[in-house]
Amino acid sequence: MVLSAALAFACGCAGAPAGPTLPSNTSGWWRDKVVYEVFVRSYADSDGDGVGDLKGLTARLPDLGRCAGVAATNSLGVDALWLMPIFPSPSYHGYDVTDYAAINPKYGTLPDFDSLVSSAHACDLKIVLDMVLNHSSSQHPWFIDSASDPAAAHRGWYVWSDTLASPGWSSPTGGGGAAWFWNNGAWYYAAFSPAMPDLDLTNPAVEAELVAAMKFWLKRGVDGFRLDAVPYYVETGPGAGQRNQPATHAFLKRIRAALQAEYPRTLLVAEAWQSAPTVATYYGAGDEVQLAFTFDLAARLVGAAASGNNGDLMNAIDDAEAALGGIDRGFQAPFLTNHDQVRVMRQLRADPAAARTAAAALFAMAGTPFIYYGEELGMQGGPTADDKDKRTPYRWNAALQNAGFTSGVPWYSASTSEAAGTDLAAQRADPTSLWNLYRSLVALRHAWPALHEVGFARLTAVQATATASSPIALLRSAAGKRILFVANFATSPSGAFSVTLPLPAPAASPPSILLGEGLGTPPAVNSATLSFANLQPRGFAFVSLD
Repeated sequence: MVLSAALAFACGCAGAPAGPTLPSNTSGWWRDKVVYEVFVRSYADSDGDGVGDLKGLTARLPDLGRCAGVAATNSLGVDALWLMPIFPSPSYHGYDVTDYAAINPKYGTLPDFDSLVSSAHACDLKIVLDMVLNHSSSQHPWFIDSASDPAAAHRGWYVWSDTLASPGWSSPTGGGGAAWFWNNGAWYYAAFSPAMPDLDLTNPAVEAELVAAMKFWLKRGVDGFRLDAVPYYVETGPGAGQRNQPATHAFLKRIRAALQAEYPRTLLVAEAWQSAPTVATYYGAGDEVQLAFTFDLAARLVGAAASGNNGDLMNAIDDAEAALGGIDRGFQAPFLTNHDQVRVMRQLRADPAAARTAAAALFAMAGTPFIYYGEELGMQGGPTADDKDKRTPYRWNAALQNAGFTSGVPWYSASTSEAAGTDLAAQRADPTSLWNLYRSLVALRHAWPALHEVGFARLTAVQATATASSPIALLRSAAGKRILFVANFATSPSGAFSVTLPLPAPAASPPSILLGEGLGTPPAVNSATLSFANLQPRGFAFVSLD
């Protein structure tokens, strides 16, 4: 489908008149929210064909949001759904799009999507779509035309060379693979795969078409977009020239201005798998993306839970503070794992206590937290590094065929089964389950502004007797209210430790434990110093100070 009528479509390109002032990032709807990532194919199948679909997801919204008539104890209580690509695609994952303004027929129809959006909004759930702008499918009509002839109408929509580029070019995503591929007498550039040719995002016609596609979905009620592979949008040469280019930042500024001129509440969240200082550059002057995933922090958080040592985690927190402290601490989109990574419970070797500590620490971080579907159940997925093993079907009820995912043959089944009790029905009925902990963490974040505003500081926990890994202490604050989060990632008790707060001293004595495990009594207060008697292995607590 071609959405732009002509190359002169208003894309906000260089030289265009300045647009309206952008809404402040700090006033966005996402600032106090929790986002839940869904792979529609693996979530809920409504018609028995073995593939999850939009109708299946719509039927399950009461398990996720705040739908009328549904008790809070029966829903996870999240605020937004990030849907992995739902557009037509030749692949199971959808990251090679053949039409940016249509629904994958395996998932349903446009009316099905409209029903999902309206039902989600009725349940206080926003919808965020995965938008793959860096590249299309090699089966997209644009690329088929582009490859057909050097004079083709879409030739300039992709990156072509008549001669093989210099040997310095290789895939910028790692592994040293090729980046240029032969087709019909010329070479085309593809950062990820020959099946995913890069679009030329410096071409105003391409930009206009993609902006038009995004507006197509915004008009249907979508609330934002997760932008895939942002660092690779524009390439200017081999090596460093294949990522994080100034033209990429300029492109982001233009599309945000174009979208928010008509849809001012639109969220853009970047996948930029880079170091914290580089990720921070995508904030721009508050005019690029409003959120960016914290890959360094996620790796260190899961690593601390796996190893019992939080030293690298504290370094990652400090790196984020150095990169964002003077900009906007709410720019972070913290998470544990996503669809490209081995599930957190498998990385933790099925240690439920470690998973609980990791989840609590996630909700203590600054920014807008993201949960990967099934993470709240402790799903491990399959045992291999194959991406399909990271994206296995959701488990609704272990007593049902295929755990309630489908009445047919699932599109994919991992070669090993999940642990007993790894299903929603069992965990919803167990007040001590991981799912109920996640539900409590979501509710805690909603109830306390200190946990969703930007006030954040890492403090030092001083042990009476030093151990290999001291507890971690994070201070969150907003509007005169402070919450101290403490966690012991180690597999041994912390022993006595103290945390000295920035003044003023706590107003409450003793402070109250809002949510915690492994902390027997609140800390004693002596001026601005809190003294903890002990924190059990894998213990944590959110402590209200005022």
